[in-house]
Amino acid sequence: MKADWIAADQVVLADDWRPDYQLSRAAWLGRHAGEWAPLGRLGGCLDGWRVSSNPAASGYDPRIECAPVYRLRHIEPMELRTQAEHWLPPLLAEEPFCVQPMDVILRRVGSVAAALVSELHRRHPVDANLGIIRGLAPDQALWTAYCLNQPHYRDYLETSGSITELVRVGLRHIAGMPIAPKPAGMNALAQDYFEALNRDSQSFEQLFRLRRELSDWLAERLPDTAAFMSGSLATRRWARFAPEDLSDQLNMAVAEQHQMVRTLQETGLAAPLGSLAQIAPREPREANPETCRALRISDLDQQFGIAPRLAGRPELAWRTQVRPLAQFDVLLSTFAADPKVAFVAEPVTECILPSEQLITLCFHRFQGAFALLMESALVRAQWVRLATGSVQRFVQPAAVDQLVLPVPDQGLAERWHASLVDLMAKRRAARHRMDALLAEVGRLYDAIHPAIEART
Repeated sequence: MKADWIAADQVVLADDWRPDYQLSRAAWLGRHAGEWAPLGRLGGCLDGWRVSSNPAASGYDPRIECAPVYRLRHIEPMELRTQAEHWLPPLLAEEPFCVQPMDVILRRVGSVAAALVSELHRRHPVDANLGIIRGLAPDQALWTAYCLNQPHYRDYLETSGSITELVRVGLRHIAGMPIAPKPAGMNALAQDYFEALNRDSQSFEQLFRLRRELSDWLAERLPDTAAFMSGSLATRRWARFAPEDLSDQLNMAVAEQHQMVRTLQETGLAAPLGSLAQIAPREPREANPETCRALRISDLDQQFGIAPRLAGRPELAWRTQVRPLAQFDVLLSTFAADPKVAFVAEPVTECILPSEQLITLCFHRFQGAFALLMESALVRAQWVRLATGSVQRFVQPAAVDQLVLPVPDQGLAERWHASLVDLMAKRRAARHRMDALLAEVGRLYDAIHPAIEART
């Protein structure tokens, strides 16, 4: 049984009279409202871009059709998880709902999480499900973002009305939240942290340039495939195909895929994936699979990376592959609606077994170059057309050998491989440094905030 002495005036002023709230982290933080500055006094709290994508709606803005937007799924604790589109030049940089360096972006729907914006992040808008905390000095921004990701502050923000279930965290609630004064030593930690964050962002910028170079090379090498690679399936009601392009599916998209594959192979512009890589290898097998970590589709980001913390294999609800992950493996998700590619650029020091919803590809050489090609518009267009089922969201693993890839010359492939390995190493080093600095911030945080059991 939990017990504590709570003064009568604290009970009267609290948002909730129930004992489980009075003994919670949220209540503990609320009792400091009179002595700690509210977050709104330290910086401005701004709303995201309230816009409709429906042209018939009064809030419609045509810029939403082409402007990259930071959304809920892009906000992770301390990390703005960007996709390739977020490194395009911004279209709305001067609007107040666009990010600026040192902003803290807060996810305020579902569960609270806060991310920091570096000097190199493109100034794209955030959507209305996010909030922006702006005007903080670097040390205050780091301290604020760290606090917002911790249980005391998450519980405070996620307690809406105390009796009703949280739906959305309002800006007024955020602005009124008391926050502990930043401790001594934060200035040096913030300087080092933002330097590492900028190095991390530089790796993404380098990857964006590499992708752009590959896209230009692909457009020059395969100019006749532009319509096929456009990203949208053909809207034609009929078309003429050769008999060898038809299959038992009698599907327009599948026939287009077969036609394009046959044309590229006959003209020597592409090679079958099976001639370039070993697909889904099963050897060597792991002797003790129960001790391994498991790799899921959700553990892959949109920038060739893999999450640092993976679930244990016994925790997984579906089966895993039998061969552990190895250096230079390329992983492809079977989720056609949101395809992801990961590249294992470093030696793997522990046993990691990919789930069967991922396909492991072991390219014979230039693995980094082919990893880049696997996420190219040409492969994505093929992958979408191979999707099966009533909603065509997943691709059967057996269909992967139907893919074809253009083969760059040796010098170009070597350079692309080396560039991808280099930028992945830079990102890994930057993130190790950020993790070490956050551990230091955590020690300062623990000295101020007591360990309190979660609200029941």
